[in-house]
Amino acid sequence: MSQPNLKLDFNERADSKPAWLASFELNTDQLWCYPNRAELESQMAEDLGLVKGSVMLTNGGDESIELLYKNCKLNDESLLVPEPCFSQYTHNQKVWQNETIFTPACDDLTIDVAALKSQMTANQWVILTRPNNPTGEYLPVDVLLDLIRSAAAKGAWVFLDEAYVEFAVEDQSIDYAAFSNLVTLRTFSKAFGLAGARIGYIFGQPEMVDKFRKIAMPFNVSRANLQLATAAWQARDEIKAYCLKIAENRESVIELLENHGIKTCASRGNFVLFETTDEKKALFKQVMAKHGIQIKTELGGLPAAVRLTIPENMAEFTQALQLILAPQLLAFDMDGVLIDTSQSYDQCIIQTVSVLTGQIVEQSDIERVRAKGGFNNDWVLAAELIKQHRDDLSYETVVETFQKLYQGEGSQAGLVMAESDLISASLKQQVFNARITSAIVTGRPRKEAEQGVKQLNIKPTYIISADDVQQQKPDPEGLLSIMRNNHIERVWFCGDTVDDMQAGTQAGCLCIGIGAKTPEATENLYRAGADVVLENINQLETLL
Repeated sequence: MSQPNLKLDFNERADSKPAWLASFELNTDQLWCYPNRAELESQMAEDLGLVKGSVMLTNGGDESIELLYKNCKLNDESLLVPEPCFSQYTHNQKVWQNETIFTPACDDLTIDVAALKSQMTANQWVILTRPNNPTGEYLPVDVLLDLIRSAAAKGAWVFLDEAYVEFAVEDQSIDYAAFSNLVTLRTFSKAFGLAGARIGYIFGQPEMVDKFRKIAMPFNVSRANLQLATAAWQARDEIKAYCLKIAENRESVIELLENHGIKTCASRGNFVLFETTDEKKALFKQVMAKHGIQIKTELGGLPAAVRLTIPENMAEFTQALQLILAPQLLAFDMDGVLIDTSQSYDQCIIQTVSVLTGQIVEQSDIERVRAKGGFNNDWVLAAELIKQHRDDLSYETVVETFQKLYQGEGSQAGLVMAESDLISASLKQQVFNARITSAIVTGRPRKEAEQGVKQLNIKPTYIISADDVQQQKPDPEGLLSIMRNNHIERVWFCGDTVDDMQAGTQAGCLCIGIGAKTPEATENLYRAGADVVLENINQLETLL
C-alpha cells in the first residue's frame, strides 16, 4: 500500500522536517559504548530552572507511562484517570491490571473536575493531561494548581502529561519545582518532530523522579538518540516558531469547521476533535483518503469522533476540507435518485425485451448489467439484453419500441405515469433554491429531462441531458462542462449507478451513492468511487 501524502492520524509532525535536522550529522565514534543520559539530563534541568536529578530521559513518552503503571503495581498504588484519555493509559491498564478509577467526562467531553476531586484518595496517582489527547482540552493554570494541591491534601500524587504543551503557546506557566507530589511528562515526538526516534522525558523533584529512575532500564535511550535529543533541545527557539504556525493553522481549521455547523472541542494541541454523524464521518475518511490524507476516525470510547492533526502546509488539507464542508455545486442524477423509475424505465426495459424477443427478463438481470458499468442509458441497456437473444434488430428499433412504451401511444398511457418522487419536499426546498447552485446530470434525452424537472417541481441551475453531451456517463463530460464553463471546483454528485460514481470520480467530485439495496450493490458503488453510500436521497440532509 502506498504511503499517504499527509499522515494526519497520529499527531506527528508529518509534513515538514525541522530545519536543524537537515544539518544534523550522527557522530559514530562512540556507538560501541553504552549510552549515558546524565549530561543531557543535567543540561535540561538547568535550562528548566530545576536542580540536578530533576530530569530523566525515557524511550518516548510511552515508556514514562509504562513506568508509572509499573511503579503502581510494585508499590500497590492506585490510579485515577479522567476520560477521555490517551490510549496508552487504557492499554497499560489492561497489561498491568492496577486498581484504577476512570472518571467519565462531562457531556461536552471536558474533564469533570468536581468528580475528579471527589474521587481522590491517599496512595493514588492522578493523571492529568494538558492539552488532553484526544480532545485538546487545556486546563487553565488555576484549575491545574487547584487539582495538584487537592491531590497533595489527600496524600495523592499527580502525573502531568504535557506531550502537546508546546502547541498551547502558553504565556502563564506554573512553578513545577514547587510541588513535591508532581511528575511531568514531555516528549520530543510531537513539536520536535522526532516520533520515530522515541525520546521523551519526565521531570519533578529528584525524589519523585527517582521512583521512575529505579525501575527503568539503565540504557533506555540509545547514544544515537541522545545526540538527536541534544540537537533538538538546542533548537528550542526554532520549535517555538513551528508551534506558533501550527496554533495559527489550528484556529483556521476550527473556524472553517464551526462556520459550517461542526462544533469542535476547544483544542490547544496540534489537532482538532469533533463528533458527527456516521455518514459525515465516513465522508471525511473517504474524501481525505482520496486526497492522500490519513485521518483518525477510530477512537476508543468515542465512536462518533473524528480527529484531525494540523499540518504546517495547509493547501491540500484545506482543499479537501472545503470540498467536504463547502461544495460550490450540488449535482444529481435523476432516475433512481430523485425519481423512482422502477415502474417506468425499468419496466420499459423489461417490456421492450419481451415485445422484441418474446423473452422475460427480471429486475435482477437489469441490475446485473448496470453493475458492469457503461449502461447508464436505458436504451443501451435494453439493447444489450436483447442482443443476448437476437442480434438482427437495429438500435433504432429498440429505441422506438422503448419510447412508445414510456411515452404511450394513442389512447394507451405511457409508463411515465408510474413515476414518483424520491426526494422529500424539505430537501427540495433546501437544495433547489436561489442560494444554492444545483444541477441535473442525467442520461435522459432533453425532453424527458425537462419533463422530470417539471414533475419534481424544482428549478436546478443547470440541466445536462443525453442530448447535451457527445459522451454519456461514465464519461465525466457532462459534469466537467458545468465545472469548466462556470469556474466551479468543488462539486458533490449524487448518483445510483457505477457509471455515476465513475463519472463523478473522474471529474474530481465528492461522490455520494444512493439507494443500493444489497451489500453487493453498496460495495460496487464504493469500488466505483463513492465516498459514502446512502439508503436514499433524503439522507443527504445529514451531510449538508
